[in-house]
Amino acid sequence: MKLYDLENHFYDLATVEALANRKGYPYYDKTHKVIRWTEQITMAFDAIHDKLVDVGEGRLATMDRVGITTAVISPSQALEELDPSESVGLTKKNNDTVYEMTQRYPGRYLGSAALPVKDVSAACKELERCVRELGFVCWHTHSNYTDAAANDERFVPIFETAAELGVYVYLHPTLPTYNGQIYAGLGDFDFTLAGPGAGFTVDTMLTTLKLIASGLFDRVPKTKLVIGHFGEAIPFLLDRIDNRLSFMPNPKLRNQRKPSDYFRDNIYVTTSGNMSAAAFRCTRDVLGIEKIIFGSDYPYEGIDAMTDFVKNLELTEEERELLFFKNAEKLLKI
Repeated sequence: MKLYDLENHFYDLATVEALANRKGYPYYDKTHKVIRWTEQITMAFDAIHDKLVDVGEGRLATMDRVGITTAVISPSQALEELDPSESVGLTKKNNDTVYEMTQRYPGRYLGSAALPVKDVSAACKELERCVRELGFVCWHTHSNYTDAAANDERFVPIFETAAELGVYVYLHPTLPTYNGQIYAGLGDFDFTLAGPGAGFTVDTMLTTLKLIASGLFDRVPKTKLVIGHFGEAIPFLLDRIDNRLSFMPNPKLRNQRKPSDYFRDNIYVTTSGNMSAAAFRCTRDVLGIEKIIFGSDYPYEGIDAMTDFVKNLELTEEERELLFFKNAEKLLKI
């Protein structure tokens, strides 16, 4: 059975070298073998470096071993946080490298665009190039850009461009920052809690809800958004979110429909990084199996454990086909 992976992470070597040569955050501290995101937060990097920069046979061998047919290559964090003087050139290099991968191994790799979001005009032009010339299938972005987030009004043109081009937007977590500081004291516990332990989910959940509340999906109704980790806990809370927004009307809320309506019409979720059968059942019950797609989160998650998890879920044959490839093919228009 085919298996599409919508979250398979990558760092271009040019990005890694640029991070190593930076003076400000984020930068790659080669001496201590960590990426320093802020003064508080560091992430061990060398343990997964080789897997992240792999552009060919090693990554393919891993995919073959666990049964992944096709993977969307997803740019890792950092490029969007940089000033356009750095990010415009680096995102183009990243995208060109991913394009070379898709050409060298047709049908195995699909491209997702990294964009210099802090220069919106340049970002829109690069997304057009990536889709029209390179055949990419989505814009891969993050829940914040250190001093801004995807829900800010200034980024609407990028969503409009994605919708016009017919590609989806993958909203991936990053550290919950505001003006360079980790909020809510999470930074006191370093990357583990500020990142995958809690901060990633909180930040992505809030950005997704702010995109809804900003009216983005009403203004750009063809927007297709994908979020990981079985919906960043939103399925568990969705009924209450609907209820509270209805019970406490607020003129600052610009969404014209219930949040659950946008999950029905505009938003998909992936399995990436969540191996809880209870979380899967909740997501299926709330959103329906038609809105769930496999994502491995490789190499930030163990790809063997992630694929074993989905293969061992109690599913009908029809549900398995939807989760493994039919939902992805619908989203990708294959």
